[in-house]
Amino acid sequence: MNRFVRAMVVPFFVALFPAVWYLNRNLTSERLPPYTEPTTELLLASIGAAIIGSVVFAMVVALITSRRGTNESGGLYRRRILRPSGPALRVFGLLIAVVFGWALTEFVGVGPLWVEIVFSILVLPLSIPFLLLAPLAIRFHWAVVLGLALCVLWLSLLATVVSDLLRRDIDVKT
Repeated sequence: MNRFVRAMVVPFFVALFPAVWYLNRNLTSERLPPYTEPTTELLLASIGAAIIGSVVFAMVVALITSRRGTNESGGLYRRRILRPSGPALRVFGLLIAVVFGWALTEFVGVGPLWVEIVFSILVLPLSIPFLLLAPLAIRFHWAVVLGLALCVLWLSLLATVVSDLLRRDIDVKT
């Protein structure tokens, strides 16, 4: 995977998580005006727009960060969180799959109840930043967006640490 595309992955999800949350909130709540019936076409068009918007956001962020160069001052982990390595990207993908599985069971109702419970337990440590901002998120929308964006950065940090630990474990065994 080329460096530019790798630099787009984390910003893509930083934009996508809040977008999907707002779509779910706005299209499934009768309390928010104007209420529209959430048809399949409307949901698919909205998710498509969220994905396209997230790709555009990720491209802009990747362009801006690529112009700074690789010799920029800053911590190694900060650079690796925003531009994960190949192994970290695979772990990140697994964590995103857990979040996606949870969303499918929670919001769409896919699968039996025990699968929803398992995904809810698995996603709990992945949502720590959002949980820490929950008291503010009750009143302020910016806290919701910040919490969801920080969850993505938290997932990338976890993926980087786990891939480093796995790599270290492999190096020790060989």
